[in-house]
Amino acid sequence: MTVQKAAVWSGPAFLVLYLVAFMGIAEFVPPPSPALSAHEVATLFDENRFAIRVGMVLSLVFSTLLFPFFAVISAHIARIEREARIERGLPILALIQFGGATLLVVYFQLCSMLWIVATFREELSEESVQMLFDFGWLTFVMVFPAYVFQLGCVAIASFLDRSKDPVWPRWAGYLNLWIALSGAGGGLAVFFKTGPFAWNGAVGFFLPVTAFVAWLFVMAHLMLRHAARSEADERSLVKAV
Repeated sequence: MTVQKAAVWSGPAFLVLYLVAFMGIAEFVPPPSPALSAHEVATLFDENRFAIRVGMVLSLVFSTLLFPFFAVISAHIARIEREARIERGLPILALIQFGGATLLVVYFQLCSMLWIVATFREELSEESVQMLFDFGWLTFVMVFPAYVFQLGCVAIASFLDRSKDPVWPRWAGYLNLWIALSGAGGGLAVFFKTGPFAWNGAVGFFLPVTAFVAWLFVMAHLMLRHAARSEADERSLVKAV
């Protein structure tokens, strides 16, 4: 298996392992309601202290698997920019995409750290636990602007690619734009404690998370397919020589 394929597979690996830690161990899916009182939040963390610690530590580790996945995306964008000759020198779109990807990973890790801190001291006041709880969940669903920029760069790159064998067909560019917009729903979570726009609601959580999962698998499939075709073409050239 090539380094490129291994890096692409790290995306689906992240998703599976992260869900095991986040949903299976910490039991954070479905998300706890933002309408919980300070006492209810403190009780939740007190009763599940060890499971939340283990789940969030593993989430810290598994979220780093996104780095190689996004690195492959940036490498493809840089190649497209070079071939399209839209910029001399730096591959601007590729750099913006990887910058947004870095922020996304940082936010994943920041949320895990906030919930870890909420479990660290048993004598922590209920109000402090609630504050860390709110901080973590609002960060998890609301930090969408860099994500929009990131997927927007992928969409632009797909529209610029005029090669005979594009890694992302034109429809994938429109898919990236739709996924980017679907993630913006979480930005409304600060205004609602119940209903579809809250951090545990359909628009605030389930729609953007489902869209991100679908996006990750579609992108992985397209990049693996492109890598396989490239390897086949290289073998054909070697045989021809």
